Amino acid sequence: MVQQGVPAVGLVHKPFEKLAKMQAVQLGMPDAPLLIYSQDLPSNDSADLVQKKAEEVAERVIDMLLSQTGEKK
Repeated sequence: MVQQGVPAVGLVHKPFEKLAKMQAVQLGMPDAPLLIYSQDLPSNDSADLVQKKAEEVAERVIDMLLSQTGEKK
């Protein structure tokens, strides 16, 4: 998508970071935008903490997408 001018971000759990980066290189996109986040499920975290973590990841995705378009929040 990025190569076609459409903002995109790959979401990758930390254990798969190396594999995702290798895949991006093999696809000819070594600088592909990847958001690496920790894999902490299943967890005993409260629903509020899980929600907070999800919101943090969503904010990072938004920032990465907007940076590709040159826009600011």
